[in-house]
Amino acid sequence: MADNWRPTLAIALAFLLAITGALVFATRATHQARHFRTIDQPIHGWMSIPFIAHTHHVPPSVLFQAIGVQPREPHDHRSVRHIARELNRPVPEVIGDLQKAIDQAKQPPGGPPQ
Repeated sequence: MADNWRPTLAIALAFLLAITGALVFATRATHQARHFRTIDQPIHGWMSIPFIAHTHHVPPSVLFQAIGVQPREPHDHRSVRHIARELNRPVPEVIGDLQKAIDQAKQPPGGPPQ
């Protein structure tokens, strides 16, 4: 009767291992889904310059320079709409400048392909 607990323990351990594995893979899948959802997302007024830089793989300094703004702090999270209001410029105009900077930063070193 003392040996009856071994199969139960083995099943319980296998069950815990399966749950742990499922959680690990679910976490990875969630992270990847978020990453793919934000890659090269169109620029909107609610976005911050660091967020845009991250999603478009461009340094934030390039984007701040493109709109003629110095970041207020190392992690300046003002929205494009907020910055446009401070510059007294239309949001679509600021977004256009950001998009041009992103397009130029992504061009190959020799210019656009022919």
